[in-house]
Amino acid sequence: MAQSKAILYKLARNAQVLGMTVVSQSNTAVVIDNGSNDLTISYVDASFTPSMVGGVDPAVSPFLGIGVGNPGKVKITSSIHTSGNMTDILDSATAAKVLAMCAALANDIMLSNDNGSFTAEIRGHSDRIGLGQ
Repeated sequence: MAQSKAILYKLARNAQVLGMTVVSQSNTAVVIDNGSNDLTISYVDASFTPSMVGGVDPAVSPFLGIGVGNPGKVKITSSIHTSGNMTDILDSATAAKVLAMCAALANDIMLSNDNGSFTAEIRGHSDRIGLGQ
């Protein structure tokens, strides 16, 4: 999704305004200092099936068709290997602030440990559920 860069830069600015330390930021990820368990925020593009949503090719007419409002997902990844427990990812007040900051968006939120052996998904805003993700 073309807006992923803008969303990540907004999340980095919001984190700084909220007093969190942004370790690094790029077009694909924002890393927030959380002691020994830094949190990486990334954006997972919305996936559409079929690729021509509503009979409109998104490459030709990206603003037409059903489902183009699908916001994709914000992903929070822990930097340490966890045993498969959400409390290992959300292990501090900073981690809770990161989750709350991301939850302020309409996007679904994915939580994951560093190796992907644990994942959880938190649904976004209830008015956006019908938009494809």
